[in-house]
Amino acid sequence: MSSLTAISPLDGRYQSKTKSLATYFSETALIKYRVVVEVKYLEFLLKVIKKPISVTTLETEAQRVKDIEKTTHHDVKAVEYYLREKLANFPEVFPYIHLGLTSEDTNSCAYGLLLKDALKNEMLPTLKSLISTIADMADKYKSEPMMARTHGQPAVPTTLGKELMVFALRLHHEYQTLTNLPIEAKISGAVGNFSALQCAYPNLDWIKTTDHFIKELGLTPNHCTTQILPADSCIKVFQSFHLINSILIGFNQDIWRYISDGYFVQQIVKAETGSSTMPQKVNPIDFENSEGNLGLANALFAFFIEKLPISRLQRDLSDSTVKRNIGSAFAYGLLAYSSCISGLHKIHPDRERLQQELHDHWEIITEGIQTILRANGDAKAYESVKDFARGKSITSESTHHFIESLSVSPEVKQQLEALSPTTYLGLAEQLVSDGLDQIKTDERKS
Repeated sequence: MSSLTAISPLDGRYQSKTKSLATYFSETALIKYRVVVEVKYLEFLLKVIKKPISVTTLETEAQRVKDIEKTTHHDVKAVEYYLREKLANFPEVFPYIHLGLTSEDTNSCAYGLLLKDALKNEMLPTLKSLISTIADMADKYKSEPMMARTHGQPAVPTTLGKELMVFALRLHHEYQTLTNLPIEAKISGAVGNFSALQCAYPNLDWIKTTDHFIKELGLTPNHCTTQILPADSCIKVFQSFHLINSILIGFNQDIWRYISDGYFVQQIVKAETGSSTMPQKVNPIDFENSEGNLGLANALFAFFIEKLPISRLQRDLSDSTVKRNIGSAFAYGLLAYSSCISGLHKIHPDRERLQQELHDHWEIITEGIQTILRANGDAKAYESVKDFARGKSITSESTHHFIESLSVSPEVKQQLEALSPTTYLGLAEQLVSDGLDQIKTDERKS
């Protein structure tokens, strides 16, 4: 397939950036994980029922499985027949392949494994890299004053680093939650009652036995189910990524606005073009690309969260085709994280612009003025400062004139005169330092 003829941009335009996820979410990958589960289960079962037969690890030929499926019209049964072919020299194991299982036993373990591996090897490392990039920028610019905006209007000063740290910590906290979420699987038969296994081997404790097998896979057993494993544990993973992606959409939009306002300057790559008609353009395309792909990922995650908890009676097949699209949601997310990281490496603050905007808006320290006055007993301080500043363009000179006109002690007047848009920053630097300490502490614990 040519990348130019692919229907999905994940397999076309972005294939080079998403191909690593094919190891976990492609049709070949699903077949491979099913074969792995079936072989491991066969070895486990033979050991449990004390059949001294050794089975070697197999290389999976996905195309052969698909060829068999053309006859069976059943994807998991095709895996069973494929294993019979591969184990032709061990006909004595044929009766035990897939014994006592329903397809959803194999599937729950296969999907659990591929999801676990994709998170461990691809999604979590990229997400951690993004959080680290934001946290490092927060540390670097923790003392860089900037004018905040509330309701889009000039507000109390802050620092660039502290505003970045807000996002770093939000992402870090949910990342910590995500890394501790269990992924469930089941091995309990056609309607979840262990009926086939129990009737064949009534003297075995099949709940404990299958629990042991699932734990050996690195998954969490759920032994009270219908034919299918409730998708709840996977849904919690999807919900966590949905929240992470929503936080990042807000982050991308804020960075986009900071670039638009001139707070950040973008690195110029000489060979690149920003517009087909406007030669001057340097666009924040990495953040726009990230935002768009996060929206696509979340649209899919939202559907999974809504759809997958529901199954008619003991089983319906409407979830099967949905699950095959799980990889697309993660691929859009992976694209978004990578684009955001790339964009962050191309920007730096325009200190002159930041300083000039602060200098042009002395009204943003009037909160400090009225608070100092109230702390010194002036009950009408807010109202008098409001009359002076609300809706007006306030300068350094007019602010000092206002302070001089106040009937306060020299000590209070000195305290007021010390206020400025570049120094009225509260505990912004400490908040960044505390945030970095928290991130480092949590990483050591994990």
